[in-house]
Amino acid sequence: MNNNILKESALAKLEKLGLTKEEVLSLVDDGEETIVTEDEESSNESKSWQQLVMEEHVGYYNKRYGTNYDFDEYYKLVTTEQIEVHYKWKELLGLEPQTQIPPNPQYNSEKFKKHGNEE
Repeated sequence: MNNNILKESALAKLEKLGLTKEEVLSLVDDGEETIVTEDEESSNESKSWQQLVMEEHVGYYNKRYGTNYDFDEYYKLVTTEQIEVHYKWKELLGLEPQTQIPPNPQYNSEKFKKHGNEE
């Protein structure tokens, strides 16, 4: 299968999850090495995956809207609904139940097993 077709398919699926095209494209690593650094003060504390996701989103938000919020400001504005975000932050933080995705009625368990997977 063509690599571009796979890439487009992956981009479409991530966009359906609520990410913008810009956010999705930022996840694609066109062969460049990505360097992740930590702030010295945060290296001693453990963060939840929810906080890490929201920290990433504040960067996108600041870039898109020309703002300069730090995480604490952004978190307060989101959770008090003073700013609107495109993702389901209440589900992310466990304040609402997660949207259930219905099973695919065309699911083929034999094909799944054939490729070395177990149910």
